[in-house]
Amino acid sequence: MKALLALLCLAWSAAVHAGGPATDVQVARLWYEAFNTKDVTIINRIVDDRWVDIPSPPGTPPGPGALRQTFAALTTAFPDLHLEIEDVIQDGPKIVVRSTITGTQAKDFFGIASKGRKLSIQAVDIHEIRDGKIVRTWHTEDWMTGLRQLGVTGP
Repeated sequence: MKALLALLCLAWSAAVHAGGPATDVQVARLWYEAFNTKDVTIINRIVDDRWVDIPSPPGTPPGPGALRQTFAALTTAFPDLHLEIEDVIQDGPKIVVRSTITGTQAKDFFGIASKGRKLSIQAVDIHEIRDGKIVRTWHTEDWMTGLRQLGVTGP
């Protein structure tokens, strides 16, 4: 029995390291890799066609099309955009990620003119993953701090 268990563990480990199916945590981590590498094809691969964004940015259509618009806006306005994963917690099909978003604004961002200022804000995302795809994302970013850092509000 022990030999069978050891063989099963070895086979599972080999499958994971040989490009087997990604775990939910690995899928969630790919979200951040996509932004860091500016590779929208990763987003296209890991986000379900019925993806729901909660809350959606104002004026964006539902679904992954809106995500691609936001992705383009962020990676264009902040060419050095970086999302640093600080914590990852899994609860069933939901992956909670606390991250730090940094970048220097080089172009307009949703109507905010660039002043060449740096941004560093905290974000918390909850990604619900089903069958290897992100189907829903709840997110909260500290945009009040971000707007202040970009020179839009207060000192």
